[in-house]
Amino acid sequence: MNSLNIVSWNVRGLGSGQKRLKVLNHLDDLKADIALLQETHLSLSAGHLLCCSQYPVMYSASFNSKQRGVAVLINKNVTFTHKDTVTDPEGRFVIINISIQNKDFCIASIYGPNVDDSSFFHRFFTSLSVHSDSTIIIGGDVNLVLDPELDRLSTAANQRTWQSASILKQYMNDLGLCDAWRSCHPNTKGFTFFSPVHHSHSCLDYLLVSNSLLKEIKSSNIHPNIISDHAPVSVTISRGSTHTLGFNLEV
Repeated sequence: MNSLNIVSWNVRGLGSGQKRLKVLNHLDDLKADIALLQETHLSLSAGHLLCCSQYPVMYSASFNSKQRGVAVLINKNVTFTHKDTVTDPEGRFVIINISIQNKDFCIASIYGPNVDDSSFFHRFFTSLSVHSDSTIIIGGDVNLVLDPELDRLSTAANQRTWQSASILKQYMNDLGLCDAWRSCHPNTKGFTFFSPVHHSHSCLDYLLVSNSLLKEIKSSNIHPNIISDHAPVSVTISRGSTHTLGFNLEV
C-alpha cells in the first residue's frame, strides 16, 4: 500500500440494501482506508449492516432510521488499537480514539445542523478537546461554508454568514486544524453540494486535520457527485509520511 486515504461523504441515507452496496463498492473504488460517513439514517439496531468484508470495523452514532446518523468505517488493511469512542445521542457525531504503533489519533465523523446552532459546535469540540494532544482528523458535512467567497456560488442576492462558521473557525485556530482540501487548492472554487431550492453550489463537506499533517498530505480531492447529492471528499497521506506517523498498513 502506497498511501493512507481518508474519505468523508454524506451518503444521504443507507436504509436500502442496494444503496448500501453501491456506497461500500464506491468507497472501495475510491480506495478508502478510513471512511467517515454522514446521514446514514440507520437505527442503532441496524448499524451493523454497514460492516462488510472490506470494512469489517465500524463505529457509529444513530438517531433514527429517517434522519442523521454518522459512522467511521475502517478498512481491513489498517492495523490499529481502539481506545475509546464518544457517541452523540442525537446522532450528529462519533469520535474514536485509536493508537497506531503507539501514536494517538482522534478521528471524528460529524453532521452539523442545517440551522445556525453554535451550541452544537461547542458541544462537539468539548467532547473532542480532551483528546487535543492527539493527531486530529475530522470529516463531515458541517452544513456551512468556511469561506463565503470561495466555498459558495449562488444566484441569490444576499447570503447571510452564520455565527456557527465563526465559532468553527475559532475552534480550528485553537486546536491547530486546517481544511485539507483548501490547503491543497488555496484559490480554487470547489463545491460538494448543489441546492435547487437556493440555486447555489456550496462546499459544505470538509476534512479538517491537524496542522502537523500538512507536510504529509499527498493530495486532497472533491470527487464527482454520484449515489448521493453530496460529493465525497478525500485526503491522501503519502507512504513515506505514514511510516513517519507510525501507520502499520497491511497489504
